[in-house]
Amino acid sequence: MKRVLIAAALAAMVLQFEPVLAAGPYDGSWAGTLDAASVKCPQGKITMLIAGDKITGSFGLGVASLPFKGAVAADGTVSGSYNYPEHGLTGSLTGKISGGDFTGRFESTYQAAGASCVRNVSAKRS
Repeated sequence: MKRVLIAAALAAMVLQFEPVLAAGPYDGSWAGTLDAASVKCPQGKITMLIAGDKITGSFGLGVASLPFKGAVAADGTVSGSYNYPEHGLTGSLTGKISGGDFTGRFESTYQAAGASCVRNVSAKRS
Protein backbone atom coordinates (compact mmCIF):
# COMPACT_ATOMS: atom_id res chain seq x y z
CA MET A 1 0.00 0.00 0.00
CA LYS A 2 2.87 2.31 0.86
CA ARG A 3 4.38 1.78 -2.62
CA VAL A 4 1.10 2.66 -4.30
CA LEU A 5 0.86 5.92 -2.34
CA ILE A 6 4.47 6.82 -3.17
CA ALA A 7 3.93 6.03 -6.86
CA ALA A 8 0.71 8.07 -6.90
CA ALA A 9 2.45 11.01 -5.23
CA LEU A 10 5.33 10.92 -7.72
CA ALA A 11 2.92 10.70 -10.67
CA ALA A 12 0.96 13.70 -9.36
CA MET A 13 4.16 15.73 -9.04
CA VAL A 14 5.33 14.88 -12.56
CA LEU A 15 1.93 15.50 -14.19
CA GLN A 16 1.52 18.96 -12.68
CA PHE A 17 4.35 20.30 -14.80
CA GLU A 18 3.54 20.97 -18.45
CA PRO A 19 6.32 20.43 -20.96
CA VAL A 20 8.27 23.58 -21.65
CA LEU A 21 8.88 24.31 -25.31
CA ALA A 22 12.24 25.81 -26.09
CA ALA A 23 12.08 29.22 -27.71
CA GLY A 24 13.31 29.45 -31.28
CA PRO A 25 16.39 31.57 -32.00
CA TYR A 26 14.29 34.29 -33.68
CA ASP A 27 11.24 34.24 -31.38
CA GLY A 28 9.95 37.54 -30.12
CA SER A 29 8.65 40.92 -31.16
CA TRP A 30 10.37 42.89 -33.89
CA ALA A 31 9.84 46.50 -35.04
CA GLY A 32 11.29 48.63 -37.80
CA THR A 33 10.77 50.77 -40.86
CA LEU A 34 9.97 50.54 -44.56
CA ASP A 35 12.03 53.02 -46.58
CA ALA A 36 10.20 55.39 -48.92
CA ALA A 37 10.58 54.49 -52.60
CA SER A 38 8.62 57.38 -54.20
CA VAL A 39 5.69 59.70 -53.57
CA LYS A 40 3.30 56.79 -54.24
CA CYS A 41 5.44 54.51 -52.04
CA PRO A 42 5.87 56.35 -48.73
CA GLN A 43 7.87 55.37 -45.68
CA GLY A 44 6.13 53.10 -43.21
CA LYS A 45 6.52 50.91 -40.17
CA ILE A 46 6.65 47.17 -39.70
CA THR A 47 5.93 45.08 -36.63
CA MET A 48 6.53 41.34 -36.54
CA LEU A 49 5.93 38.56 -34.05
CA ILE A 50 7.93 35.38 -34.55
CA ALA A 51 7.10 32.12 -32.79
CA GLY A 52 9.00 29.06 -33.97
CA ASP A 53 8.82 28.98 -37.76
CA LYS A 54 5.76 31.28 -38.02
CA ILE A 55 5.72 35.02 -38.51
CA THR A 56 2.78 37.41 -38.27
CA GLY A 57 2.80 41.16 -38.35
CA SER A 58 1.64 44.32 -40.02
CA PHE A 59 2.88 47.02 -42.34
CA GLY A 60 1.84 50.52 -41.31
CA LEU A 61 1.50 52.84 -44.29
CA GLY A 62 -0.02 56.18 -43.35
CA VAL A 63 -3.40 55.41 -41.79
CA ALA A 64 -3.52 51.89 -43.30
CA SER A 65 -2.33 48.80 -41.47
CA LEU A 66 -1.88 45.68 -43.57
CA PRO A 67 -1.52 42.38 -41.71
CA PHE A 68 0.70 39.68 -43.17
CA LYS A 69 1.84 36.19 -42.28
CA GLY A 70 4.58 33.86 -43.35
CA ALA A 71 7.43 31.60 -42.33
CA VAL A 72 10.92 31.75 -40.88
CA ALA A 73 13.45 29.10 -41.93
CA ALA A 74 16.06 27.66 -39.58
CA ASP A 75 18.75 29.82 -41.25
CA GLY A 76 16.76 33.04 -40.61
CA THR A 77 15.30 33.43 -44.09
CA VAL A 78 11.91 35.16 -43.87
CA SER A 79 9.08 35.02 -46.39
CA GLY A 80 5.66 36.53 -45.89
CA SER A 81 2.75 37.87 -47.88
CA TYR A 82 -0.59 39.64 -47.82
CA ASN A 83 -3.43 39.60 -50.30
CA TYR A 84 -6.54 41.81 -50.31
CA PRO A 85 -8.07 41.30 -53.76
CA GLU A 86 -11.20 43.28 -52.83
CA HIS A 87 -8.94 46.36 -52.54
CA GLY A 88 -6.46 45.42 -55.27
CA LEU A 89 -3.60 45.04 -52.78
CA THR A 90 -1.00 42.30 -52.83
CA GLY A 91 2.51 42.12 -51.51
CA SER A 92 5.39 40.10 -50.19
CA LEU A 93 8.13 40.36 -47.62
CA THR A 94 11.46 38.59 -48.04
CA GLY A 95 14.63 38.92 -46.07
CA LYS A 96 17.04 37.47 -43.56
CA ILE A 97 17.55 37.63 -39.81
CA SER A 98 21.08 37.84 -38.50
CA GLY A 99 21.46 38.13 -34.74
CA GLY A 100 18.96 40.76 -33.62
CA ASP A 101 18.64 42.44 -37.03
CA PHE A 102 16.27 41.83 -39.92
CA THR A 103 16.92 43.26 -43.39
CA GLY A 104 14.79 42.64 -46.42
CA ARG A 105 12.44 43.87 -49.13
CA PHE A 106 8.75 44.67 -49.12
CA GLU A 107 7.21 44.46 -52.59
CA SER A 108 3.65 45.70 -53.03
CA THR A 109 1.17 46.27 -55.82
CA TYR A 110 -1.72 48.72 -55.57
CA GLN A 111 -3.81 48.00 -58.64
CA ALA A 112 -6.35 50.77 -57.93
CA ALA A 113 -3.59 53.40 -57.82
CA GLY A 114 -1.58 51.80 -60.62
CA ALA A 115 1.48 51.62 -58.38
CA SER A 116 4.04 48.99 -57.61
CA CYS A 117 6.62 49.55 -54.92
CA VAL A 118 9.80 47.91 -53.75
CA ARG A 119 11.00 49.16 -50.37
CA ASN A 120 13.93 48.21 -48.18
CA VAL A 121 12.92 46.99 -44.73
CA SER A 122 14.91 46.89 -41.52
CA ALA A 123 13.81 45.77 -38.07
CA LYS A 124 15.27 44.93 -34.71
CA ARG A 125 14.14 42.56 -32.01
CA SER A 126 12.37 44.66 -29.40
